[in-house]
Amino acid sequence: MHLRADVCERADGHRIEPYYVWEVRDFVHAVPVLEDGRIVLVRQYRHATGMFGLEFPGGILDEGEDPLIGARRELREECGATGGEWSHLASFYPNPARQTNQFKCYLGRGVKLDTVTKFDANEELEVHTLTVTELDAAIADGTFHQGPHIAAFLMARPLLDA
Repeated sequence: MHLRADVCERADGHRIEPYYVWEVRDFVHAVPVLEDGRIVLVRQYRHATGMFGLEFPGGILDEGEDPLIGARRELREECGATGGEWSHLASFYPNPARQTNQFKCYLGRGVKLDTVTKFDANEELEVHTLTVTELDAAIADGTFHQGPHIAAFLMARPLLDA
């Protein structure tokens, strides 16, 4: 990651200096759905907020990595899941005011929990599976609380059987 200090000048001539921009690689998340319709999630601690929460498996893409390959890699590493039929859900900027990266989301239908996990050294994850209705409730009660993950679910939700 790289933090740069820019001079931001508006059309009316007003200057904001320094204007900090965080340059970071794109990241990807899988919305993995098992054959029975349950959605695969991970629960992990996020130090910046001091909170545990449910989220989709994913992470920062390796340099030059194809986003779909990255989504499937993250799913295998974090959840021990493979296979499925994949489609692109959306790509968007999670914070265009301060960040340069994009968030890329993929839906995987018919994935299987069929291999071992391979966590990064800084990861301590629990794999969970929820129905669409249970994930709706997790959003409502705050246990599924990250904005980009909620956006990915809302993009996938019309495609999922309730």
